[in-house]
Amino acid sequence: MRQIMAESVITLKQVDVNFVEKKRSVHAVDHVDLTVNRGDIYGIVGYSGAGKSTLVRTINLLQRPTSGAVTVLGQDMLALTPKQLRLERRRIGMIFQHFNLMNSRTIADNIAFPLRGRKSKAEIAKKVADLLDLVGLADRAGAYPAELSGGQKQRVGIARALASDPEILISDEATSALDPKTTSAILDLLQSLNEKLGLTIVLITHEMEAVKQICNRVAVMDEGRIIERGDLLQIFAQPQQQLTKDFIDTTIQLDAALKSVVAQPAVQNLKPTDRLVRLTYVGDSTDQPLVATLYKEYNVVANILFGDIQILQGTPFGNLIIVLSGAPADLDRTFAYLKANDVTVQPIDPKEVANS
Repeated sequence: MRQIMAESVITLKQVDVNFVEKKRSVHAVDHVDLTVNRGDIYGIVGYSGAGKSTLVRTINLLQRPTSGAVTVLGQDMLALTPKQLRLERRRIGMIFQHFNLMNSRTIADNIAFPLRGRKSKAEIAKKVADLLDLVGLADRAGAYPAELSGGQKQRVGIARALASDPEILISDEATSALDPKTTSAILDLLQSLNEKLGLTIVLITHEMEAVKQICNRVAVMDEGRIIERGDLLQIFAQPQQQLTKDFIDTTIQLDAALKSVVAQPAVQNLKPTDRLVRLTYVGDSTDQPLVATLYKEYNVVANILFGDIQILQGTPFGNLIIVLSGAPADLDRTFAYLKANDVTVQPIDPKEVANS
């Protein structure tokens, strides 16, 4: 069977951004390579100051890189004239944390603003009506921003970003000012736009929960560099960097669970032959009767202290914290069996958890 190659719509090569602030040089983006394929919802996650917003603004040249190459939808962005760049930016929509709406204009006028002078009044009116319906605000055309909730304002921002029929949508911390329920609704909307319109989305966030909900690929940034990247399941199941592990553990609330677990009598009174471990498993592994097999085949007793299964991109992803009890040789065979079934085994030091 002939393999279909993914089509790249964003390619950054060795992109570098330097600022000078108060006579001090700041290396905001450090020689980053990044490829986003058509149809991706690509999450770029990192703490404040990691350089993720600066990086993403090089895509439409709102931030010109100090060096490197930026290719978007087949165009060398750095080679464009100012007029050509303005035209290319219409193919790249952008939504922001603070909405950036014009308070003195109605919702319909805010959405219509990018189309002024480019379409007739009738065409604009139809486009605005279609977009309002698309984002679930068909009845608020005549309202003003002050009359809307934060989630509704962001829906207006999304509709305005879609007015020029872009092929790419950049979301720069667009859910950071919203409560969790509203955030989830906005993320659901973005995912539906990705599916309905074939829209490629780049999602900038400091919340791995947002990445977990809708992204198919993810990059983790720290101090201007991408320190880890991959598909969502790969990153969650086998994170390589400590920062990535911290993001994931916080998202699945493992840190809090561990604190509770190590305080339990079963952990306080561990025997020398007991092992406190975390098991991480994904996909088909979740269908296996692992715990039952450990006792039946290897004479190892498993005491489950914490369990969590989530669905990522339609695939189960699970974590267990358990105490395994058995003879050393049986435990060794157990660990080999788990590894053969693609279950990651991570020993847990109760003292280290208690002192963290």
